[in-house]
Amino acid sequence: MRAIEVKNLSFNYGNIKVFNNLNLNVSEGQFVTVLGKNGSGKTTLAKILGGFIRSNTLFFGKKINKKDVCVVFDNIDYNGYVMNILINSIKGFSKKEVSDKVIELSKKIGFENILNRDFESICFFEKRLVNLCIGILKEPKILILDNALEGISNKERINILRILKRLKITIVNFTNTSIDTLISDEIIIIGDGKVILHGSKRKVLEDEKFFEKNDLELPFVINLSNKLKFYDLIDKVYFNEKKLVDDLWK
Repeated sequence: MRAIEVKNLSFNYGNIKVFNNLNLNVSEGQFVTVLGKNGSGKTTLAKILGGFIRSNTLFFGKKINKKDVCVVFDNIDYNGYVMNILINSIKGFSKKEVSDKVIELSKKIGFENILNRDFESICFFEKRLVNLCIGILKEPKILILDNALEGISNKERINILRILKRLKITIVNFTNTSIDTLISDEIIIIGDGKVILHGSKRKVLEDEKFFEKNDLELPFVINLSNKLKFYDLIDKVYFNEKKLVDDLWK
């Protein structure tokens, strides 16, 4: 089933055209990464999908239900103790119910040790986790990330994305960081006001010429695979650095 369906989306900021008949579909349960140059409209599209900007986008075949969709932006400005921030972010449940959900999620993601600390005292990475968990706790059917993991290490972001993927919900990750694509089911690349490439992870990442032509960066392991293939040292593209190294040493 299609979780998101965008048809002929056009959008302007004044005289500046952002999208011109943009079309895209996201299937239910898919983890999709959206890439594009700065200024390509990634944050605008995230806001449209989140219902902050009116459009004819369909969610599960219907108009938006705000309970079904949650957008996590890169804003991490909160005050107070972490536990209280998380509890107060969720409505419609008793404090005990939300507290139990927070503790369960904190153990799953690995930040239970900061629940009783003041938000200002925790590190940048932990602040990102708190911001992300606010979105997860709302239990949306569709989770949209807009540079929500910006500024943390590749290792940390890959671990978080793997945890998110196990949630079995529809996730659309808008990012400037190409390494995120390694966790994706599908990749969408936007530019010139439209979708310029959409396909499976393998199909998109193996199109080296497309990335060069559009001045987009491939993940390190893909670049390395391409170089090794050129010299006939390997015969396929690898998506995992450890697997690549292990196979080279056989």
